[in-house]
Amino acid sequence: MIWNFLHHYASAIQLRANLLVAVKRARSKGDHVPKGIFRSVWKEPHNQEEYIWLLRFVSNQNEVTLLDIGGNSGYWAQRFLDYYPKARVTAFEPVPEMYEKYVNRFSGNAAVKVFNTALGEATEQRDINVAEGYGLTSFNTYSEQLGDRNQQFTKQVPVQVSRLDDFKSKIEFQDVVPVIIKVDVQGFETKVLRGGKEVFDHADVIILECSFVNEYKGEKPTFGELASILRELDLHPVQFGVFDRTRGPIAYERNVLFVKSKYFSSVWNQTSEQKQ
Repeated sequence: MIWNFLHHYASAIQLRANLLVAVKRARSKGDHVPKGIFRSVWKEPHNQEEYIWLLRFVSNQNEVTLLDIGGNSGYWAQRFLDYYPKARVTAFEPVPEMYEKYVNRFSGNAAVKVFNTALGEATEQRDINVAEGYGLTSFNTYSEQLGDRNQQFTKQVPVQVSRLDDFKSKIEFQDVVPVIIKVDVQGFETKVLRGGKEVFDHADVIILECSFVNEYKGEKPTFGELASILRELDLHPVQFGVFDRTRGPIAYERNVLFVKSKYFSSVWNQTSEQKQ
């Protein structure tokens, strides 16, 4: 028991220290950081880490484009705008209740547009399992090891599924504006990528939820296939989230940051700083 405690405590301190160093670096470059960031990192580092990752690779001093796939109620995008106030957001959310909350959250904000659709590799209608609290909503069911998650499903609703590439003309790509894509669709990620390779090719940075073991019933872990698809688009994994570390050192589900190879110099800069 004591070793589990020490592992958890050491990981918690390391995470916070790494994030605070990254915040200091962002400030030194002239990037904006939200008010009270040091307190937020100390209290809820897992809610801040992804945005702080992004600052290493994409400055927030200029405009960026965010594609928010699996947008839920828009809470992730709202926090993103705290870090990237000049961002333009295009979001996709299939569940009607969450779509309406997303739209209402950003009512009057012309920089945010939301489409009421899921994304996949084909245009179709299919039923989605809606979970209590909506966070675990999925087209899949969870594996035996995570069967308690299936108990949280409250209903099935039919939703529209579209291909991301069919929205390409509705996304405002500009050569000098970095593109960030966030994908959190509970095991449907590979289908999103297959239906959106032309759009994903525009991405500079992607935050993608990946499974590393049999998280979903009848589905293989997604990370290997996702990494293979994205490698073809010159996107490579460089950072792994901490979501499941409290269960031990072996990953089962983590958000992974992929970047274009032109950003590799930022990784080496990090190494240099840590050696000083």
